[in-house]
Amino acid sequence: MTASVDVQEYYRRVTDVDIGELARDMLGGRIQQESGSTLFCDCPNHRSQSQRSLHIMVDKQGWYCFGCGVGGDVLQLVEFIRSGVVTRGQSGRMPDSHRQARDFLADRAGLPLLSRIGRSADEIGEIEENHRLTLRVREALTAVAEIYHQRLTGNAEILGWFQAKYGIGSETITRLKIGFADNAEPSPTRTLQEGPGAFTLRELTATSAFRPTAQDGVVPFFEGRIVFPYWSRGHVVFMIGRWTEWTPEVEWEKSKYKKLAVRNDRNNSHVAPCIRNDVLYNEDILLTRPERVIITEGVTDCISLMERGFPTVSPVTVQIRDADWERLLPKLAGVKNVFIC
Repeated sequence: MTASVDVQEYYRRVTDVDIGELARDMLGGRIQQESGSTLFCDCPNHRSQSQRSLHIMVDKQGWYCFGCGVGGDVLQLVEFIRSGVVTRGQSGRMPDSHRQARDFLADRAGLPLLSRIGRSADEIGEIEENHRLTLRVREALTAVAEIYHQRLTGNAEILGWFQAKYGIGSETITRLKIGFADNAEPSPTRTLQEGPGAFTLRELTATSAFRPTAQDGVVPFFEGRIVFPYWSRGHVVFMIGRWTEWTPEVEWEKSKYKKLAVRNDRNNSHVAPCIRNDVLYNEDILLTRPERVIITEGVTDCISLMERGFPTVSPVTVQIRDADWERLLPKLAGVKNVFIC
């Protein structure tokens, strides 16, 4: 990556647009129904009998077409609508379809195109390859969340404990892919390394959800904890795990909440730069420009308010850090009322 271009920041700014607003602009009459936070659309890339197989999920700022079997973030939606394809996180440079979609969003946001800010073709290629790593890591993290979610919903005892403790409904648990870190066989590591789109050990450790071992293997970061995925732009970008009575009784598992390690922590060179602990839980709600926002201390308080229709974010810490405010205040510029709970 070049010194003057922050890959994460550039792509964040390019995709800093409400996916619902963009879908209304680009899909127009193809929107068949709006229900809650979902837009049900007639996919432009396949003949659909129901004419509603393309789902735009405003709460997750993501989308999925059940007919085509693809989905992603707002940039990938633009690529899908304009070119009929979706670029995934793989090695190599980006195809023209991705570049055209990125330039479309950059122009919409009033940002300079990468090709017009003094970057050479090789430098742009390096920037794009770094972004592909980000996509791949987020795809892996989203797959981890799905495995842990299935293990929570498949364990009646732990699911019952969780719902009795927090009162969070089944629909919300499914929508947010809340899970339980059960690492019994078949192990999540083995599951993620098998089948189409299998991930390498290096890709898994880059998510921070797995730690490398001295024997060239990996071990899960969470064990016996309720896992809360952070959703942003249609993918899981971070996770925290909440202690339960099933968490191992060892010294390093005593904390109530355990966050993924980030790259700038000591001995975490295996973690990808896109794993950052400064993202707020449910931060994408701010893209919808709500008139009021509630900031909660804890993630479960945030989810309870989300479940009841309140626009809410949480730093998931005991207090909001200065760095959180630096990122949050510009996003709150158009909000009339901010409540801190």
